[in-house]
Amino acid sequence: MDTKTKTIIMNKARSYLNAGWHCSEGIIMAVGEHYLDEINPQTLRVSTPFAGGIGGTNQGLCGALAGGLMVIGALHGRIDPETNDDQCMDLAALFREKFLEHFGCSRCADLKDNWVEKGSNGTCADLAAQAAGLLVDVLEGKEI
Repeated sequence: MDTKTKTIIMNKARSYLNAGWHCSEGIIMAVGEHYLDEINPQTLRVSTPFAGGIGGTNQGLCGALAGGLMVIGALHGRIDPETNDDQCMDLAALFREKFLEHFGCSRCADLKDNWVEKGSNGTCADLAAQAAGLLVDVLEGKEI
């Protein structure tokens, strides 16, 4: 993927959050619009409870990370127990690893308390944009 397309996806993630979508939803829409044939309304609904560190508690997994994992699952997940899920699991583990390397943690409250991206004001919209970029790199097989 070229840099321009990646930047467009990242900016879409930021825009979705600025428009009122949750982090988990914004990642699914921004990245999913590029990689998935369509975004099923049920997929969007399934992502909603992951917002704000699960149910808005800020105590669980960052919604941007959860949304990215859902995109990986939509692309590479299995639909029966006989299907090999190694690729899905490997991509999920890699995305988590890259997320942790970039942000230092994956818990919503910790991210809100400690994450400050150079050149940004450290909002969730900025975090979602960066997470979308990390996810694109993982999906494209690029070293980050």
